[in-house]
Amino acid sequence: MVRFEQYSGVLFDLHGVIADSSQYHLQAWHQLADELEITWTPKLAATLLGMNRQESVATILTAGRKLDQYSDAQQAELGERKNKMYLDIISHMSPADVLPGIIRFLDELQANHYGIVLASASVNAPLEIHKMQLEKYFPLIVDPSTLTRNKPDPEIYVRAASMLNLPPKACFGIEDSKPGLAAVNGSGALSVGVGSRAEIATAQVRFSSTASLTLAGIQQQLVAKQEQAD
Repeated sequence: MVRFEQYSGVLFDLHGVIADSSQYHLQAWHQLADELEITWTPKLAATLLGMNRQESVATILTAGRKLDQYSDAQQAELGERKNKMYLDIISHMSPADVLPGIIRFLDELQANHYGIVLASASVNAPLEIHKMQLEKYFPLIVDPSTLTRNKPDPEIYVRAASMLNLPPKACFGIEDSKPGLAAVNGSGALSVGVGSRAEIATAQVRFSSTASLTLAGIQQQLVAKQEQAD
């Protein structure tokens, strides 16, 4: 039986959960694709969500049938070029970029003594947290450069839980994408999805937006699931 009281840690994705900064990543990738004369499509944009930089470069080159034209070193250079574009874009980030309801939810978590860790695949996550003035909530951030596997592998969530000295089963993992939720579910943490119904169908607890995200809401859904199981 799953009990709400067994949870004492909350593991957050960044893009689409704390801020809608995925739009800035896509903007930079779009610029790179244009430079490479590769057609940018909504399907390509959706495919890139949740990928790390190296995977994204390979995906864009594959879409343009140009993958074999670039060595690994050249692909790494393309990734760096995109990152410079991205850093220029997010130089204008501010607390206004925090999604609705997130500050309230973070305050609620701290007031109830939950441990909090950021589990983002982006190496720029600390900078984004700084720009949005959220450091007091996220003293703990997983360094994705130390991981061997990216989402949907659960490694990042296992690592995040370990930073709280907790097993994943004692944590919520909050995500907005299929790969991210696969990572949470694979780790054994309770998956909390926010966003479109299609993207969060595999989440154990679901919210249509961050504005409705509360501890009471998570508890209510868990109780309802337990009653259905009984």
